[in-house]
Amino acid sequence: MKAFNKTRQKLLADGRLKRYLLYAFGEIVLVVVGILIALQLNAWKADQKDKASEQTHFENLREDLQLQLEVIRAQMVHDSTMIRRADSAMAFFNGGMSVQELEAQLFGSYSLGWRKTLVASDATFKVLLSTGGMNLISDHHLRTDLMRYHQRLNYTTLVVNTNNGLIDELFSLNASNSTPNFSMDVNGNIENDVAMTGQDRYRLHELIKQRRDLSRIALTVCEAQRLATAEMIDELDQAVGQ
Repeated sequence: MKAFNKTRQKLLADGRLKRYLLYAFGEIVLVVVGILIALQLNAWKADQKDKASEQTHFENLREDLQLQLEVIRAQMVHDSTMIRRADSAMAFFNGGMSVQELEAQLFGSYSLGWRKTLVASDATFKVLLSTGGMNLISDHHLRTDLMRYHQRLNYTTLVVNTNNGLIDELFSLNASNSTPNFSMDVNGNIENDVAMTGQDRYRLHELIKQRRDLSRIALTVCEAQRLATAEMIDELDQAVGQ
C-alpha cells in the first residue's frame, strides 16, 4: 500500500491526472479481484468442510443401520421361534402334549408369553433432524429415501411393540377370560388330571392361535424392514464411495 500511495502522489505531483485516474482504477480492480478470490477461497473451504461433514454423517448413519439390521434379525429369530412353539403347543389338542408340558410352553422360561422389544437405532438421524444437518446431504433423492426409511422404521417398531402389549394381556395370570385353569398340587407340581371344559379348551386354543398370529404379523413387517435396511445401507455405501 505504501508503494501504491507513493506512485499516486508522484503522478499527482507531475500533473498527470489521466494516468493517475487509470492507475487508481486499476488499483480498485486489483482490490476487487483480491476480495473475489478470498471469497471464492472461503467458499471452497466451506464446501470442503461440508463435504467432510456429509461423509461423516453417511458413515454414522451406516453404522446405525448396521446395528438396526442386527436388531431386526434378532427380532425375526425370536418371532420365528415363537411361531414354532405355538405350533408345537397345538399338539396338546390331539393328545400329543401333557398339561405339564403345555404349561411350560405357555408360562415357563422363554415361553409363549415372552416377547422382545424392537428398538430403533436412529440416533444419528435424530441429531441431523434436530440440528438441521439433513441439509448437508446434497443428494436430494438420498435425503428423501432416508426420511421415508425412518418413517417405515417408526411404523415397524410401533407394530411390534403394540403387539407386545397384546401379548402381555394374553398371558397375564389375571386375564381370566383367556388363561386356562391350570392347577398345582401341594408339592408345587402342575396337576395333569385336571379336567378342562370345552370352553377352557376353546379359550386355550384361541390364546395359542392369537400368539402365533401376532408373531406372524411381526415377522412380516420385520422382513420388509430388513429388506429396506439392506437397501438403505447399499445406498449409503454408494454415497460414501463418491
